[in-house]
Amino acid sequence: MVTRAESSGLLGPRYRAASLALMSAVAMASYNNLSVTAALPDIGDDLGRVALLPWVVTVELVAAAIAVLAVGPYIDGAGARRAFRITVVAFLGTSAMCAAAPTMELLVLARVLQGLGSGALIGTALTSIGLVFDDAVRPWAYALMSSVWGIMGIGGPALAAVLVSTLGWRAVFAANLPVAVAAAAVGWSRLPATARAAAEPVDRRGLLLLSAFTVVLLVATSYLEWYSIALVVVGVAVGALYVVHARSSRWPVVRLSHVTAGRWRYIHIVGVLAVSGGTGASVFLPLYLKAARGSSVAFAAFAVIWPTLGWSVAAWVSGKLQQHLRAQTVTVIGSWFMAVGAVWATVASGAEAPVPLLLASFTCVGWGIGMISTSSLALLQGRADLREMGRVSSAHHFIRSLGFAYGAAVAGLVMFWVVDRRTGDAELVRGLLSDAEPVVDGAVATAVGAAYTWSLGVMALLSVLTVPAALALAQGRDRSGPRPR
Repeated sequence: MVTRAESSGLLGPRYRAASLALMSAVAMASYNNLSVTAALPDIGDDLGRVALLPWVVTVELVAAAIAVLAVGPYIDGAGARRAFRITVVAFLGTSAMCAAAPTMELLVLARVLQGLGSGALIGTALTSIGLVFDDAVRPWAYALMSSVWGIMGIGGPALAAVLVSTLGWRAVFAANLPVAVAAAAVGWSRLPATARAAAEPVDRRGLLLLSAFTVVLLVATSYLEWYSIALVVVGVAVGALYVVHARSSRWPVVRLSHVTAGRWRYIHIVGVLAVSGGTGASVFLPLYLKAARGSSVAFAAFAVIWPTLGWSVAAWVSGKLQQHLRAQTVTVIGSWFMAVGAVWATVASGAEAPVPLLLASFTCVGWGIGMISTSSLALLQGRADLREMGRVSSAHHFIRSLGFAYGAAVAGLVMFWVVDRRTGDAELVRGLLSDAEPVVDGAVATAVGAAYTWSLGVMALLSVLTVPAALALAQGRDRSGPRPR
């Protein structure tokens, strides 16, 4: 049982320094992830090439996933403190590059680099939770970090809406700079400096193979073209090469056992289904509200608050429930929220229900993600050996990041493919994104509305699949076992 004293102790003398450092890291990652979605309509209006808009989100997530893989073994060998220092400086520099990007192509490239810094930063924070906090307190640590994510998720899009309306979309990226400086000041010497395992050589071949696997499949799922099937075949082949490599390498960047072993398997599956379905459903919500419902830039930007609010509140509820229920049971409860919310959103969009009703469905989706994420992470790190906490946590976050990226990619593929089929040119959406456009093209607006409903339908399928995955996790026998200290 987690006592009130243990919960409040997260900011008490024992844990205060580490908690502040981790809160600062999560605040940066949250703002960067959620605020950019709010700025997508204006980015498309200013830079054009709106078919590349999904890449502004997805490439950052893919790069972050790859960086997480690299930082896990690094933390095990060099310590979390050094990793934090390097990654916060990298995030600062790449945010400046995003703010200055003159074209859509260069913005996408800058987002790749920013994702490397952001992924390594959040990987450091995630691993440090498992290293710093005791088992009984850890669910509350996740809830605290989720609250920071939620506060930034609410404040970030609100700030983004003001910045976009007054200074333009570039200010959304520039706002990262003072946040990163403050985070560096707070967390520079706050995380554990002691390594838990002997330093290992960087698995460059493994990183290259997994990077190629990730990028090839991302391209394949982003465009419905003749070469997509060929790319899927190439991606599967590269994945098979990594399996061969991991079985023969002494220090693979991701150990196969950390993915396929019984104690981890369903934790990964339910996590990736939840984030892919939830991300794909919400990432284009501002674009839909602006283009199909005629909402203002500010209102569309604020819309992403609702899934984030549900996520943040549910994280604390999840921590409370874990005082009385198994983490597996809490995951099942969250999966039902995911399924109901995603189906609700699809129906509400297709029926052109009032916008508040649609936003309520996204709150339900966010609630499901929050419960699943908090309970599954507590279960994962509770089963992990402290000497490989970095690798286990990084493997899980890599898989979750792929869920974020592929969810956004598939949602974008469906959405822009339907618009293109109905209008003949997806670039026509750009005309609906400009505040200066005096006439709204009704045909394009209708096409966007229909496309978003189809996109939500695909994401609802992924969300519904979280239910059987969570039930399989709950019905499996407890494999937690003791772990060395």
